[in-house]
Amino acid sequence: MTEPSPAPSSRVGWRRAATVIFSLGILALALRGLANEFDDHGYRAIRDAFHQLGAGQIALTVVLGLASYACLIGFDAIGLRRSGKRLHPARVGITAFLAHTLGQTLGFAALTGGAVRLRGYGGAGLTLAEIGQVVLMSTLGFMFGAWLLLSLAFLLEPGAAALALPVSAQAVRVLGAAGLLAYLGTVLLVGREGRSFQIRGHALWLPDRRTMLGVTVLSVVELVLASAAFYVLLPMDTPTGLPGFVGLYLVAVLAGLISSVPAGLGVFEWSLLKLLPQVAPAAVLAAALIYRVTYYVLPLLLATVLGVAPALRKPLRVSAGATRAGWTALRPWLPQIIALAVFSVGAALVIDGTLPTPRRHLLHASLPVLETSHLIGSLAGVVLLLIGQGLQRRSHAAWMLALAICVIAPLPIWLRGGQVLIALASVLVAAALWASRREFYRQGALLDEAWSWPWIRNLGLVLVAVIWLLFFVYSHVEYQNELWWQFAAQGNAPRALRALLVVAIALAIFGLARLLHSTRTPLPSADAATLDALGPILADAQDTQACLVLTADKAVLRDDAQRGFVMMQRYGGSLIAMGDPVGPPEVARALIWRFREEADRLGLRPVFYQVGEAYWQTYLDLGLTLVKLGEEAMVPLQGFTLEGRERADLRQAWNRGKRGGLSFRVATPAEVPALMPALAAVSQQWLDEKAGDEKGFSLGSFDPVYLARFPVAVVEAEGRIVAFANLWQAPAGQELSVDLMRHVDDAPKGTMDFLFIELFLWGSANGFQRFSLGMAPLSGLAQHRLAGRWNRFANVVARHGERFYGFSGLRRFKSKFAPVWRARYLAAPGGMHLPAALLDATRLISLDPRRGKNEAPVR
Repeated sequence: MTEPSPAPSSRVGWRRAATVIFSLGILALALRGLANEFDDHGYRAIRDAFHQLGAGQIALTVVLGLASYACLIGFDAIGLRRSGKRLHPARVGITAFLAHTLGQTLGFAALTGGAVRLRGYGGAGLTLAEIGQVVLMSTLGFMFGAWLLLSLAFLLEPGAAALALPVSAQAVRVLGAAGLLAYLGTVLLVGREGRSFQIRGHALWLPDRRTMLGVTVLSVVELVLASAAFYVLLPMDTPTGLPGFVGLYLVAVLAGLISSVPAGLGVFEWSLLKLLPQVAPAAVLAAALIYRVTYYVLPLLLATVLGVAPALRKPLRVSAGATRAGWTALRPWLPQIIALAVFSVGAALVIDGTLPTPRRHLLHASLPVLETSHLIGSLAGVVLLLIGQGLQRRSHAAWMLALAICVIAPLPIWLRGGQVLIALASVLVAAALWASRREFYRQGALLDEAWSWPWIRNLGLVLVAVIWLLFFVYSHVEYQNELWWQFAAQGNAPRALRALLVVAIALAIFGLARLLHSTRTPLPSADAATLDALGPILADAQDTQACLVLTADKAVLRDDAQRGFVMMQRYGGSLIAMGDPVGPPEVARALIWRFREEADRLGLRPVFYQVGEAYWQTYLDLGLTLVKLGEEAMVPLQGFTLEGRERADLRQAWNRGKRGGLSFRVATPAEVPALMPALAAVSQQWLDEKAGDEKGFSLGSFDPVYLARFPVAVVEAEGRIVAFANLWQAPAGQELSVDLMRHVDDAPKGTMDFLFIELFLWGSANGFQRFSLGMAPLSGLAQHRLAGRWNRFANVVARHGERFYGFSGLRRFKSKFAPVWRARYLAAPGGMHLPAALLDATRLISLDPRRGKNEAPVR
């Protein structure tokens, strides 16, 4: 078997962290630039400009924005037509709408929208290449449309661009003409079949002329509609016409895309301020606020409504073709849509807590109610921000908490005089949560949810925006310590400061709780009756590692036919299986998938510890990464003797033990209880000498009930037991091994060598074919300079950790028995999950193995 590729190192995590920091820095700089455009009363000016916008302008913006989204759906239709696949229009419309909605809101539209299409169209039978065609049409469409529109804008209205660019109007006109000629040249070059170009070693494929012109026309219409949706919100005396504004709008959009900030937040607005110096900054930002709500938030709410509507119906009839197709396309994305909606409501609640309370409300509000509702609303907002990712991962606990907050949130919003639209959005999200309750089934603790870098970035962006908004809105208020405890109906600034403090405290508590919550209550261990019922399965086991289930510190997951099982336990954010599933191959493969489903239900990462090579393809099919943990030493026993030159060292060790008065025997399970006091004394002395504690999960511990299930090999000197080991047997696989090995400190030198040699001889005489000496950790890894990151890292650990564990010494000890080495792997999710899985497995092994033994089993 070829060794699987290693997982990415932590360097990937640092790159992602750097990307998050870069996005936060860009947003902070853009917001600082926005603030510099206003005096101390900038918020009041923006509020006045907002009130001057008419209902007709807002309605027209909504219509133009939705028409723009309708054009975006057309790109998917063109891509699907090229693939030759015909899908139900409802599936195409919903999938495309979701792809563009999430892509526009979260940023990285090609990746985000591509993931939506992969699930939406992949379920309809499209291949990855065909879905790539759809994504490419959308990307090329924007590129061609922006290219053509910018060229035309520079050519027809160069004055608008000349105000922002450090060139003359004539130079702008020349740039526009050159861009237009370049586009026409590209149309001629692609021909009727399309063409591939090489740009610095990278291949770029362009579609045929007809398709290129089609997506260009569609893109031009879409971009004009999107820019017109913003333009109608600007003052009537704006000197730049719509053709010129289209070019400026595209420049601002491109600046937002380059910044990597989701939806170009802050960067888009700052760019427009610079590109429209003749328009009042307050009017530009007021228009930008309405545009953000209508072009980003409204489609997200519509997507949420799409999720609610089918779920509120009775089970779909076969005849309801469009509804069924739409629901089929939408259902896989419900958790993501609702998570984003919950996050948006949380952000709105936190932002609303920063804004001043309307004067009309202050006349009727009770001060204690006003202060309390203000803090509760902000606290509810930050909780929704924190649990949004749990909803994305279908956490039932996150669903219950989000539903409760969204139902209760309208009350504090009303009491503190907040925005009515936020309250309505909260009610809508609550309805969506209730309608899709069956989608949130994972029984995982919120503190155990692993956070993704994009979610951390989005949370950071909200916090940066809220802090900036606080200083921007109250820039006219001079800071004093007395503001913190100033309580008055007109005290908007103190209330906003206290709300921000509540948000900061909630974040700190949540972060500390996650840091300290390194483990969780273990799964209930299998009881004696359950273990006894596993006897027939263990009798057919091929690997002695299956005997670890009898340590009774693990839960057991069995198949429906009771032909196999997985022994497992949870720690931290991982559900860890010990070794491969036990049972026939077809049962084991089914149990691997069932274990994955159980991990998903519990909200944990699936981890398989010390697996072999039999099922590596199934682990890869699960999307797991395989990394080599070490190699297991297998001593062939067939015809094993001490004769011959190659056995000279073993023969000398055996003779030395005999001369030292050592004797060997195997006690049957019925004889073990009588030996237990002597065995306990040997075990305790061994533990005292090693100054260590019992281990668990992958190792047995000294437990009388556990030991009494196996034969025990003992070595005696002068009638006293000086060493022992319990024997694991896999008769079906003809494999023999030991688990618990203990000896006294005054045992004759070479006692353990004598014990193993006698075990080899006993195993050979009793028909066993091989003897497992267990795994040598971090051994057998590739040493080449081009080896993967995991191999290089593990080799460094093995080399520098020798003084603490003795990696090379353990392998040398096992090598003298001339074993055959076989690899053992860890199968776990890749990326940053891999080191977390290794850490969880290591800590689980170090825990007290006797915990949870008196609890009920898991079946």
